Amino acid sequence: MATMSQRDLEAESIYEYYSPVQQGHEEIIEALRHQLARVSENVLGREEIIEQFTFALLTRNHQLMLGRTGIAKSLLATEIFRIFDPRGVTTFMIKASVEDTKDNYFGPIDIPRYRNTGQKVRRTEKSVLEAHFAFIDEIFDTNEQILRDIMLLLSDGKLLEGSQSYKGRLHTVIAASNYLRMNEVTEAVIDRFFFRANIPHETETLTQYKIDRSYERGQSSGLYPGNLSIEEINYLSSIVKGVSEDVVIELPSDMLYVKNIVIRSFVDTMRKTDPEFYISPRRQAKVIDLLRASALLAGRNVVEEPDLEKMYMGLCTLNSENGETEVFRKTVRNTLQFLSADQTVREQITFLSGVLNGIDEFKRNPRQGVVNLSKFAPPRRRWRHDFLRIVRKPEDQMVFKLETLAQKVNEIKTSTLYVDELKNGCLHELQKLRRIDS
Repeated sequence: MATMSQRDLEAESIYEYYSPVQQGHEEIIEALRHQLARVSENVLGREEIIEQFTFALLTRNHQLMLGRTGIAKSLLATEIFRIFDPRGVTTFMIKASVEDTKDNYFGPIDIPRYRNTGQKVRRTEKSVLEAHFAFIDEIFDTNEQILRDIMLLLSDGKLLEGSQSYKGRLHTVIAASNYLRMNEVTEAVIDRFFFRANIPHETETLTQYKIDRSYERGQSSGLYPGNLSIEEINYLSSIVKGVSEDVVIELPSDMLYVKNIVIRSFVDTMRKTDPEFYISPRRQAKVIDLLRASALLAGRNVVEEPDLEKMYMGLCTLNSENGETEVFRKTVRNTLQFLSADQTVREQITFLSGVLNGIDEFKRNPRQGVVNLSKFAPPRRRWRHDFLRIVRKPEDQMVFKLETLAQKVNEIKTSTLYVDELKNGCLHELQKLRRIDS
């Protein structure tokens, strides 16, 4: 029996509640910006946290906010969820407690049904399973059994209980806590929050003055109800996830490889002061959706270098004490400066990443006996020029036999470890294909 890929499951999850929208994606993004700008006006000094939520929303991920008591974490979450149209969007909110039971989150057991049939089935109306968005305050105050259930809900969108399986429709969860309770269970829960932020206590006099003025005027968001529908948000997420039939955000293969160079350099730098620093492959792969979201917000249909700078939103804990955000930004700047200074390295990455794409296509259709690279040109103006300068072939000749392509790859003189790894990877794959082809 065939199994569905993670991408297929994500597409199914998105489209289960997807219906056509009246507006184009540009109009929806503009409405989203307008609504979140009002949140920034009501909860001052949290612009970066709100921007991070925007990425969580577009990528269908979750956000964890950490900070001391009294810094308006609950107010921020409440204001954020007010951007949605309450007539079609449901929100679940709860303050966690050690005495929590499953009933508090997932609904009570249907007692009449249990008496009549002996089946323990939950009544999920108004539970977190029926909500599009959820806010869990002081999440680490709850007991570990509930945390395990929350973990499965965050990762797979469902609750398992005996023979019963309940599928939720959660899009994005915001959780808050004023401390971290670290053990095996909580670490797994934290890992399910792709976006994390420490909310600092404001000390600037001007910022506090603005907060005072906002408090004096009173909260005004209730006068301007949100108007974003779940269909519109799902539509934007389908674009970011790469499953939209209408809009495609291209991620050039060379940009994808540069993304991995940046992450590896960042991890190496962080390990100089924190030997245990680690970013899981799953987390690194999720950055792809973040890059598409960044391009979408910028009004582009192609991921470009400025989007790499936004990766810190998901790879770093905002306002962390170890300064990882600044380290990441510096890593991006240094990497891009290096690639700009040495055009040969960038051309080699472009060529070799295109070769890998061609190899993947060959694996899907080995009978053709050749690798056609013309269809894998990243949507950058100079790509074909850079590519052809390396292979030294006419404009219309982008089809290679395996032996010829292996020779072209082998001729490349690399000067960095990253390109050398990419070259060796191409040669290894070509060698395997040549054995199969022969």
